[in-house]
Amino acid sequence: MLAFLAPLYSLIVFIAALLVLDMITSIYYQMRIEAAKYDVRSEKFRHSVRVIESGKLRKTVEKMFSYFTMIIMFYAFDIFVLKIEPPLDGNTAIHTFSITNLAAILICLVEMTSIAANFTKITGNPVFARIVKIFSKKAEKQLDIEIEEDENKNPP
Repeated sequence: MLAFLAPLYSLIVFIAALLVLDMITSIYYQMRIEAAKYDVRSEKFRHSVRVIESGKLRKTVEKMFSYFTMIIMFYAFDIFVLKIEPPLDGNTAIHTFSITNLAAILICLVEMTSIAANFTKITGNPVFARIVKIFSKKAEKQLDIEIEEDENKNPP
């Protein structure tokens, strides 16, 4: 089983790091909001620590388990149905375009957008939101260009 999942190691570690960073930035923001309600320093700390709840942490663990399950499922689909050969040269990275890569890209984009939103809330500076907005506009523009080109090739 470990040999089968070896090419996914770096991908799983990266997704886990994004999830942990998202969790840390979210907790930090919630702690700052809660601490701002109190004037006394000891009260700030005591009440800010209360925002950490097992139910919220459980959601992160569930999300991590779901992401890893989806990545493994798509990887198995790539190997057994699409017959994409895993790299056997000792390199543990997936080099070809596959459904696994597409799923990983989407998962990473969702988590990076969430992290950017958390940083925007923490710093009060919308630079991270602007970066996400710029990338979104460029992606939409690229899709519109491709759609227009397709429509021009096959007029009704």
